[in-house]
Amino acid sequence: MKVSRPLIAVGFGNPIDRKLVTDYLSSLGYDIVELIEKNIARADLFLLDVPSARRHGHAVLTQKKKSGIFLPAVVVLGKRDAADPWLEAGFDDVLRMPLSRSELRANLQILLRLRQRTLHLKQKGEIKYRAIFEATGTATLLVDEDTTILMANRQCLRLTGYAPQELIGTRGIDYIAPEDRDLVLSYHKARLEDPAKPPEQYEARLINKNGKVIHTLLSVSMMPGGKQSIVSMIDITAQKEAEAAHERLSAAIHHAAGAVIITDTEGNIEYVNPAFERVTGYSRNEALGKNPRILKSGQHDASFYKNLWETITSGRTWYGKFINRRKDGSLFIEEASISPIFDASGKITHYVAVKRDVTREEELEQQLLQAQKMEAIGRLAGGVAHDFNNMLSVILGYSDIILRQLRPEDPLTDKVKQIVEAGKRSAALTRQLLAFSRQQTLQPKALDLNVLIRNLEKMLGRLIGEDIDLKLELADDLYRVMADPGQMEQVIMNLVVNARDAMPGGGKITIETSNVELDELYARNHMGVKPGKYVMLAISDTGHGMDKDTLSKIFDPFFTTKEKGKGTGLGLSTVYGIVKQSGGNILVYSEPEKGTTFKIYLPETKAQPQEEKEKAAPIESSAGEHILVVEDEEALRNLAGEILKRLGYRVTVAANGGEALLLIEKKGLKPDLLITDVIMPNMSGKELVEILRENHPHLKVLYMSGYTDNAIVHHGVLDAGVHFIQKPFTINDFASKVQQVLQNKKPS
Repeated sequence: MKVSRPLIAVGFGNPIDRKLVTDYLSSLGYDIVELIEKNIARADLFLLDVPSARRHGHAVLTQKKKSGIFLPAVVVLGKRDAADPWLEAGFDDVLRMPLSRSELRANLQILLRLRQRTLHLKQKGEIKYRAIFEATGTATLLVDEDTTILMANRQCLRLTGYAPQELIGTRGIDYIAPEDRDLVLSYHKARLEDPAKPPEQYEARLINKNGKVIHTLLSVSMMPGGKQSIVSMIDITAQKEAEAAHERLSAAIHHAAGAVIITDTEGNIEYVNPAFERVTGYSRNEALGKNPRILKSGQHDASFYKNLWETITSGRTWYGKFINRRKDGSLFIEEASISPIFDASGKITHYVAVKRDVTREEELEQQLLQAQKMEAIGRLAGGVAHDFNNMLSVILGYSDIILRQLRPEDPLTDKVKQIVEAGKRSAALTRQLLAFSRQQTLQPKALDLNVLIRNLEKMLGRLIGEDIDLKLELADDLYRVMADPGQMEQVIMNLVVNARDAMPGGGKITIETSNVELDELYARNHMGVKPGKYVMLAISDTGHGMDKDTLSKIFDPFFTTKEKGKGTGLGLSTVYGIVKQSGGNILVYSEPEKGTTFKIYLPETKAQPQEEKEKAAPIESSAGEHILVVEDEEALRNLAGEILKRLGYRVTVAANGGEALLLIEKKGLKPDLLITDVIMPNMSGKELVEILRENHPHLKVLYMSGYTDNAIVHHGVLDAGVHFIQKPFTINDFASKVQQVLQNKKPS
């Protein structure tokens, strides 16, 4: 039916707005009725504001569906009202207050022309396509051979953001992303020539009204007997994003540094990433279909795995560490989390394990704990040795004095000698404790270890016996090291004796030297090691070896695996302390029944060997010099005073630094020599000397102590020009040292 004067139903809540709109539309030649229920079925177009749309919108949209032809409905929005909800609900266009007359007129004309066109199509029987379009549930277009859009359904708005009337008359190809236009055009042209030639479905990207890329699946078919095509468009953006996310996830898992394993609910492996192959040594093909039991090392009991399975089968994530076995049989430690994977119904379908090889971290942690333990034990041992040395000094000193007063035939002579011998053995033990705690005084020199080892070779051969073969493998052009020759001899002898005792039935001991360069990687993997050039000294045996528990304790003072009475447990402790105090590192490699190798790394030195100093001259008698002795231990203070008096010196004693200051600064004492303990309460020996030398810069000083201290000794080496004597000392040693200082001889 031809409509000469379109009927517009107007609904505005504001009477002034309603009158202005009604008068204007009437002036344009339209028939106007109020938007009330009885007029809804008569209208050719609906124009209503938001309050009216809320009141009558449902009835208007219901009428649109019932009409079977295009029945436009326009909502006039306020400035802040959102348009999308109304368009998605089924309204055809939106305008905004305040209304522009020209915009209102133009939009109504377009919408009414579209209605007239649908009426015309209906008269020709083509309206069936509109019904199909609207009923499909997918965005559908009717396009001409040049891709001009002839029809578009409401679903196009949801997909593209454009209302159907905005699309009609435009070219469909213009909405295709530039990257895909050539493909779409080629398919379109091919279809015009042969409808069966191009694919019926293919993917293409659209650009929506907001400029966003929409991934779509296009289904295209030709209209019978013409050049027009029906194009259905399905939004597959979410699917493509999910696929991209899946690809990213797959790539992330594939390239992850940690091993990733996915199993079914029975534990059968369905996926492993390359990191798994690198860590375990098993290839992907070797692992698929197998159970992670292929990595079991036997280091965990049944309860460990029972707890793991109970955790993950209950839907929780298990966290823990494995000690596993690689394909080559070597053990490694993994930090792992194993989580269940659920389907949409909440059922567990798989398990995923994410693992990280922490073997190196565990080893470094153990090295750190060992270093901290050794440091703590060393401090304790050093403190004990200090106090013990003070007591030994008194015992040995007075025993020496008594022996000097006894005739050889006196029955007490042998008894006192036994006291002296016991004191010397005790002093040797304290020296070992000081060596372990790195608090002994060293006399380092530039050494060629090869020369030192060759000089020891004969003695070592006698030491180990005939049933053990001693083999030397000494490198040519060996770097020099800075170390105390006597201490290094002790290191070698202790390690060789240990090797001998590990082979009661005979065997072979190999002493090896070589030049090595330890790089950054090695230093990172070994606590306390600095990169650089080193001399490696290795002593290996073919003995019974050691297990891990024994290895963790071998450097502990007094730890021994030997029978009671056959070892003090200080041999390896002494070795450890000497090597560390010499700036080196010591590592041990051993397994039960596979022998043991100790490797010592000492840093290279460019220093040149020095000529040996002349031996000390015989002790001369004193010239009556005045000596001030400062010592907080009364017994040791009295002993030192008595020894010096017997040697012919004049002696004054002080119990602490403050008393010594009072004697010199207030009472005018002018000693020829100050002998002071290093470590004293309130004021150390070094602090006392620094104060005194402000007014007495040429004061001669001899330090004494039971162990070295950073006040005058650094890393076991005395500060330049410092005279020092280690407790306990003999009368002869003490007398010689005092004479050396008084004669202004350099420290030895």
